[in-house]
Amino acid sequence: MTDSKDFEWVVWRLEVQDPSQLAGEDPDLDERTQETMTELSASLGCVYELCVDYDSYDDETPYYAWWVRLPAAEHVRLDKDGLPLAIAPLRQYLTTQLPDGLKWEIMPDRELTYDHARSVAMRAAYDDLIAPFERALMPLRADGADALDPRAKVWKWEENLLVGTFDLWLCNDPDRPHTWLVVTVGLWTEPQLFDEEPAARLGHFDFTPHHPLLVLPRPPAPSTYTARVESGSFPGKSTSRAEHADALGTAHQWTANDPDVLAERVAHDLTLLWPHLTGPERR
Repeated sequence: MTDSKDFEWVVWRLEVQDPSQLAGEDPDLDERTQETMTELSASLGCVYELCVDYDSYDDETPYYAWWVRLPAAEHVRLDKDGLPLAIAPLRQYLTTQLPDGLKWEIMPDRELTYDHARSVAMRAAYDDLIAPFERALMPLRADGADALDPRAKVWKWEENLLVGTFDLWLCNDPDRPHTWLVVTVGLWTEPQLFDEEPAARLGHFDFTPHHPLLVLPRPPAPSTYTARVESGSFPGKSTSRAEHADALGTAHQWTANDPDVLAERVAHDLTLLWPHLTGPERR
């Protein structure tokens, strides 16, 4: 894909620069605009992605930016200024949340457009693995995890090779405040076992050994699949010691050659590890 017309969805970025910080030091625009931007975007046939309201350029000029994903049909419906018709109502709303006199910049975000297309392709290629986990685990989610969509995401790429993950938010981590337990599903990754290119190049991507990964092009069958969930203050890859002296971390991982069998086993064990996923407090 080399042109925006080749994509089913195009991500647009609406950015405003605030060199004098007229909106204040902590404008909290993300939380303040999220609900309205989500609803307004949906009414226009678009999908609201995210907001950044705390960043600045190298010259320390603060900026605030919103990203909205437009379907191809809306991307090509332009107004007199050459912008998609769906953009105007979004900008009009955002101006009501900001002081006057700020400089706007509105344009397609090529990187995020590619990122979304890659991730959609990854999700489709591994539907036989992902769908059983969504059926088995999504009814178990607690603590507001049901508001967080499962995510197929491409993280690394080179010519003719994409590497990503599929993550499903499960519940709050009881061992680490303000964090989530996330189930990650993919192939059992042992690069030396892949005899055929391009999957043999997995070792160049610096992923943790045996971390569940999705790879395109998909390695030839038969495959071994794995699911993993981590809890607690696990040390990072660059250190051999936990961050805190009393930290206690655990990791649970399952493998199988059949995605349906794997999903069923993981769902069963998760309810034993974290009983509140099916406990009376859910009702």
